[in-house]
Amino acid sequence: MKTYDINEAADFLKVDRSTALDLANLGSLPGAKVGRAWVFMEDELVAYLRDITRKQTQVRRANAEAAQCLERAEREPKPLQRSRRRPVPELPELGSQVAST
Repeated sequence: MKTYDINEAADFLKVDRSTALDLANLGSLPGAKVGRAWVFMEDELVAYLRDITRKQTQVRRANAEAAQCLERAEREPKPLQRSRRRPVPELPELGSQVAST
């Protein structure tokens, strides 16, 4: 089983050393601090990378699916909404028929 130090782990993940240190200190990146040095097992780094890849792929797919649904909804003609209001009735002119009080 191969092990990596912090620099090798950062190179393996294609990130900066400080990013790898931050991830390790937060517990996101699986590793152990032995004395003053970080040690990472290759298998765990691969599993970490696979997990991150899987999660990001799911998010991208969900976003793409939502965008497609919005596009479809915008393209589809909206159904005509019929008003349930009754038309205003025409009233006869009251003019001279109104009694003055």
